[in-house]
Amino acid sequence: MKLIVLLSTYNGVNYIRQQLDSLLEQSLPGVEIQVRDDGSTDGTCDILEEYAKRGALRWYAGRNLGPACSFWQLLQDCGEAEYYAFCDQDDVWDGDKLEAAVAALTSFDADTPVLYCGDVRVTDESLNVLYDHMVNPCPADYPHALLRNLAPGCTFVFNHQARELLRLYDTEKLGLDLHDWTAYQVVACFGHVIFDTVPHMCYRQHETNVNGAHRRSAISLLRKVPVFWNGPMRNSRRRQALRLEQTYGEIMPAGNRELTELIAHYDEDASKWRKLLYILWNTIDGADARMACLLALCNRL
Repeated sequence: MKLIVLLSTYNGVNYIRQQLDSLLEQSLPGVEIQVRDDGSTDGTCDILEEYAKRGALRWYAGRNLGPACSFWQLLQDCGEAEYYAFCDQDDVWDGDKLEAAVAALTSFDADTPVLYCGDVRVTDESLNVLYDHMVNPCPADYPHALLRNLAPGCTFVFNHQARELLRLYDTEKLGLDLHDWTAYQVVACFGHVIFDTVPHMCYRQHETNVNGAHRRSAISLLRKVPVFWNGPMRNSRRRQALRLEQTYGEIMPAGNRELTELIAHYDEDASKWRKLLYILWNTIDGADARMACLLALCNRL
């Protein structure tokens, strides 16, 4: 069994040693570490070279693409394996993180695309626990995936079949906002997503986080209305659906294709707006998810 950890680094000198050491202490055998540096200007590359000389990892430097496209480039460049894991540079993993993930993934047939994700312990920069869980999980299905991400991408572990699907997505042609959300959507559309309620890692919060920890609740979603209304998330769901349609539309299951097309093109016809609202409202459970659905629709997705 072989599992490749995909780690994208950028100016990570403050925390990367702790993360690399936690990867090397994983209880699962057959773990390899593949690193792409996204244009660091500090001492990150020196640290990577130090670990590479010890035979602990393989790494290469690339031009600055941003975290999402950097991770997607790793997906394209890494070798063949049974499993793959996304990894952020500033967290610390428990020794059983990958073992727990693979144990869950092996319950499915190897021909089925499967993605494992889970909760995290949120810590400050010194790894003092701020709260022992972060994620308020919703059902891991495709309608939910079209509206919001389920868990941080640093918890994602997926099989080879999932990776082959993800590699069909062309970031140079379509662009990419969030690598983890896109991965979740694709696997939810074609296979299965597993959510582990037991945290297996420390999710470090510090002033240079690309994406921080946010507890999800109806109140927190309401507080984000101004951000969704005027901010960078405006129309992101519709944009994501259009990208999915362009890449996977011809091979999607019929029901998922219909929902994807409705979100991508709903504003072209008033009847599509009403149909989309009806479908989402009747396929999504939970107050938080329905609130997200309404906010997304009011904000034109």
